[in-house]
Amino acid sequence: MDYERKSLYWIFALLLLIIAPIVILITPMIVSLTISDSRDKIVFIPLSTSMVMYALAFLVVIVLFCVMYFSRSVLFNSITGIIVFIGFIFMFSQGVQNYVYLHQDYIEYNPVWGSNALYNWGELASVSHEMYDEDLDRDEKYIFEFKDGYTFEFLVSGLVNAEVQSKIYQKLVQLDVPYKEY
Repeated sequence: MDYERKSLYWIFALLLLIIAPIVILITPMIVSLTISDSRDKIVFIPLSTSMVMYALAFLVVIVLFCVMYFSRSVLFNSITGIIVFIGFIFMFSQGVQNYVYLHQDYIEYNPVWGSNALYNWGELASVSHEMYDEDLDRDEKYIFEFKDGYTFEFLVSGLVNAEVQSKIYQKLVQLDVPYKEY
């Protein structure tokens, strides 16, 4: 393989290194607009592991492009290229599918590893709202516990503002769900 063609691997790796942070930052916004742009939406929260999956997808591609640069085998580079493409699509899609979606009618929790949980608000057993505490080094988060014992939590990010917190609280009061705040 000639030198100019091999140098394309470095160029692709450097371009991805420059573009990756931008894509990682705007992807949650794009996913939020495409998946949950509804009148009845309370909030769509991409989980923090989404960003990790996006970054990991780009990191694997960049590292494998560098490995391909040093390889002399066309067969190895072809196989690695296919693995790069499939691996990137798989890891990136895992990040896209990692979210909490609070709708007026239901609650959807979709973790990276595990099955999607879809519940009606009436199936809630209790909700806890842990406030930020610097002394305990505790982040602010919501903990949803359902009647079947399933529990999940999510950190309160910039997306969960006072308006969203008010909507959650009003929904819980309307359904007489126990609410603890500490």
